[in-house]
Amino acid sequence: MSNNNKNPPIVKKPIFSWISFPIVEFPIKTLFVFAFFILAAVFVFTITHNLFWVILSLFFLFSSLFSYFVPTYYEFYDDFVFIKVLLFKRERKYSEFKCFYADKKGVMLSTFARPRGLDRFRGQSIRFTKEQKEREDILNFLEEKIGNRF
Repeated sequence: MSNNNKNPPIVKKPIFSWISFPIVEFPIKTLFVFAFFILAAVFVFTITHNLFWVILSLFFLFSSLFSYFVPTYYEFYDDFVFIKVLLFKRERKYSEFKCFYADKKGVMLSTFARPRGLDRFRGQSIRFTKEQKEREDILNFLEEKIGNRF
């Protein structure tokens, strides 16, 4: 017996969402980044005279600045935050975080009761857009969800 009255799954809508794409939002800084890449390539080639080392050094430079070159999608729901970068998706519950603190580019969600050096590895960094229109709303929202603001 089949049930033709099946309801479609409920799809939650995010409370807040935005896309951060620094390479597009900061064109002058992007020019300096590419100029640095070119200088690094010339420097490595001058020392090694080997294209392999140039490509390897550019690969490591690019990978260290990966989040600058690709768009990051942020969605804040009632009980978790969803982050998508290219093919990588991450969902983190607010209950995982014990404090948060803002800087000039975004906010860091920390797994510690106070800010620590390990936050970059254990916490979650949220980058705002260039205009930072979402800043106050997100900080107030996180105050409600996490509570411990530094």
